[in-house]
Amino acid sequence: MAKLFALPHKQTRALVMAHLIGMLPVLFLSWQLWYDGWPIDPIASFTTFSGDAALNLIVASLAITPMVRFGLPKFIAVVRRPIGLYAFCYSIMHVLVYVWLDYGWDWQLMSQNMFTKRYLFVGLAAFVCLVPLALTSTQAMQKRLGRWWKRLHQLNYIAALFAATHFIWLVKSDVREPLVYASVILFLLGLRLFWFFRQKNRQS
Repeated sequence: MAKLFALPHKQTRALVMAHLIGMLPVLFLSWQLWYDGWPIDPIASFTTFSGDAALNLIVASLAITPMVRFGLPKFIAVVRRPIGLYAFCYSIMHVLVYVWLDYGWDWQLMSQNMFTKRYLFVGLAAFVCLVPLALTSTQAMQKRLGRWWKRLHQLNYIAALFAATHFIWLVKSDVREPLVYASVILFLLGLRLFWFFRQKNRQS
């Protein structure tokens, strides 16, 4: 908390906004439960809620750098870390709903379905990619890893692609929504690759 108040005023406001964005899915779910009552199929509802929240925040975290490069103030970049951590928290919730509420910690049944249902396998791969990103998100780890920190955190794009693929394979009929997510992620990845190769050509 002391570090938060030690930041410049604009960065502090940006961080407060990032936490509000991260809490928005929970607030929306609470409002739904209060207004509409308990859903008929709570497991399916919580699975969809946590998955959508995680994917939306993953995409939001990837969009921060392009938004800054296209003209937003540089202090906005401080929101990338908290938004990414909120995405990880919702992904944990997504996995817990699956292994606890849906399968009741039946590891044998889960392992069988993991290899017969491809959307489960790629979804797990997305979660695995997010784990080292969350564990190395602190400034201390950034300093310790040095230049390797940025390379490691490029897993963000791989995790996002896995998450979008998980969504596409999960949907059985109308794939328009997951394809929109996939298109946005590919666009952001394309921008990153374009800037990388342009900088590399300038240095050569």
